[in-house]
Amino acid sequence: MPENSEKRKELEEKILSKRQQIEFERTDMDNTFEFAAENRENPDVMEESKNYDDPPENVIDSEEVKSLKMAEKELQDLLDQLEALNKS
Repeated sequence: MPENSEKRKELEEKILSKRQQIEFERTDMDNTFEFAAENRENPDVMEESKNYDDPPENVIDSEEVKSLKMAEKELQDLLDQLEALNKS
């Protein structure tokens, strides 16, 4: 039984960590959306000028979206493991 307790604690710590990672990534993406229009108003950098007419969706790197989706899947896997452990 102590082994289950240790594994449960480890899973709970991983779940908390993964939730924090997801929250950080979502906040970062939300901020990118929110400030994308603002950045286009006064392009100070040549790169911003080049992307002046891009919609906010184009500002977010597809790798960021993939990373968030992967983190969400990993979180679900951890939750499933914890649920299975609780049932045993």
